[in-house]
Amino acid sequence: MNKTIGLVALAILLFAVGCKDQNFKKTKRTGIEYKTSGGSGDPVKYGNAIKFQVFQYYNDSLMSSPFDTVAQVIEIDSTKLGPDYTEIFTSARKGDSVFTRMATDSLAKSGPLPPYAKKGAGQYFGYHFKILDIITDPSKVPAIREASMESMRRIDSLSMIKQKSIDDSILTAYLTKNNIKATKTAKGTYVEITNPGTGAAIDSGKAITVDYRGMTLAGKEFDSSYDATGKSVKPFTFVVGQRGSIEGFSDGLVYFKKGGKGKLFIPSYLAYGSRGSGPDILPNTPLMFDVSVVDVLTQDQYRTKMEAQQKEMQEQMKKMQEMQKNTADSNKK
Repeated sequence: MNKTIGLVALAILLFAVGCKDQNFKKTKRTGIEYKTSGGSGDPVKYGNAIKFQVFQYYNDSLMSSPFDTVAQVIEIDSTKLGPDYTEIFTSARKGDSVFTRMATDSLAKSGPLPPYAKKGAGQYFGYHFKILDIITDPSKVPAIREASMESMRRIDSLSMIKQKSIDDSILTAYLTKNNIKATKTAKGTYVEITNPGTGAAIDSGKAITVDYRGMTLAGKEFDSSYDATGKSVKPFTFVVGQRGSIEGFSDGLVYFKKGGKGKLFIPSYLAYGSRGSGPDILPNTPLMFDVSVVDVLTQDQYRTKMEAQQKEMQEQMKKMQEMQKNTADSNKK
């Protein structure tokens, strides 16, 4: 239920125009290929920040995104940026296009490739960074970053309006095809209730513990609280209506009580939206969850439970530290 992507992912992507071009250099640390061209302004220095646009490619195909035109900002600082990209950007100037690339064969060693990607010679993922400006005054960075975030929020909002009708058509077609009777919430989640439950009701502000299995509509499982035998091993506890789950999860679960079971069919704009999440959840992907409500707690009960869990974790850490110390002492003898 917790999936993110950040600038760390830059190291696995790259602009592939000119993939036959041999003028690429390699970074000293991990050998990411890169080159710069076109700029004539001041050089980027360590400690500066850069304002840039970024475009993602696979081979010579642009993987267009609504966010491509949004200017972003990053500090050229080892605490904010890995050594490879520190090396790359400090070789550039204002106005430069920075091209980086990495072969799919190399990427496949660290994780699965997207379904459309191929291995072999001449197969690359990449980014093209266009350096728009160099910021030498660190006090200006927060305002530039907030402007970037606001632009992204506007794009998300516009995309969501368009996506609502698309997702609803996909979900209603799926429910009709599979003869599923489900209730639509005001926000747009569809809820199939197998057993409503007979215990405490779920309201916003209450904490719940739920077992779940998350899947795409094609049946691809991407997350679960069960092990391979079907045993519950990591039920999910969170406060309804607060951050901690995707919005559609909270939206649908308020239709159940403790002991309730059913399915949630969640439109993409109430899930991971236009950005998606990982290789299994592509942008604008509606999702479905099998859910089983294990417990419903008040906030006081939830706080007590979290404190108990924290205390248990601290005790476990203390035991591990004692065991490590005893092992180290034994090795000295």
